[in-house]
Amino acid sequence: MKLRIKSTKSWEKHLPKRPKRARSGYYTQNQNSHKKKIIVIIWLILAIFLIQSIFQIKYLKIEKLELINNNDLTLTEVEEFFDTKLTATKFFIFKNSNFFLFNPESLEKDLAENYNLDQASIKKVWPDKLQITVKEKISHFIWAKDDSLYLLDATGALNRQIRSLDDKYLIIEDFRSIRPSGEYIFSPDEIEIINQIYLEWMDDIADKEKLTKIVINDNWGLIELHTQTGFYVKLDSNESIKKQINNLNQILTAGNITGVDIDYIDVRFGDKVYFK
Repeated sequence: MKLRIKSTKSWEKHLPKRPKRARSGYYTQNQNSHKKKIIVIIWLILAIFLIQSIFQIKYLKIEKLELINNNDLTLTEVEEFFDTKLTATKFFIFKNSNFFLFNPESLEKDLAENYNLDQASIKKVWPDKLQITVKEKISHFIWAKDDSLYLLDATGALNRQIRSLDDKYLIIEDFRSIRPSGEYIFSPDEIEIINQIYLEWMDDIADKEKLTKIVINDNWGLIELHTQTGFYVKLDSNESIKKQINNLNQILTAGNITGVDIDYIDVRFGDKVYFK
């Protein structure tokens, strides 16, 4: 006789099953994924170095500068301006001197402001050249003050500082005790006197003698007009400029003096002209 014994553990089938132990394949898959990432990074680094080597080809390195339409601005000054711009890095690893990476438009405003230009345009010329076209402010004089030289326009406004004298401009040597600040060096009345002297001289005296320098100080009653020959003329800005220049013209026209045997001509006292 067989006895059917019921299990007292029927409740075990209702218990949650234990999680199965992870297979080794999961670890292998993770390891392969990590290796793929490393390979991608290595290829990316190699690609970056390859691109860098392409962008650093000497054939594509900007080394030539051409300056167009300049009058006062020199190629040396422009080369100094671009020197730091071209040697700068771009995207941390590339040189800005590469023909493809260099952005000329971004420097046009800086160049114009640095040299006080009306306009500046920069054009890339294949494969290693920059063509710089400028439009300068019109200069009439060189203002010399305390070992500094500046180009000056006809309104008395500064254009920009220069390094050396240029004989195509009339020099205004300023010995006033106060150094002007701001853009305008002379008041409208003062620059009007300087312009009038210059124009009257050009009309009446220029064919006989070249004016090289106007010397001013705190006393506008005594202005010195220095000539290429070596003598200078004493002039009073409080009196008629036209009349004083006309008196000087008569003296020079008469041919009584050659200019090499005198120190100065004083035309400040009406029709009376004094020599020394």
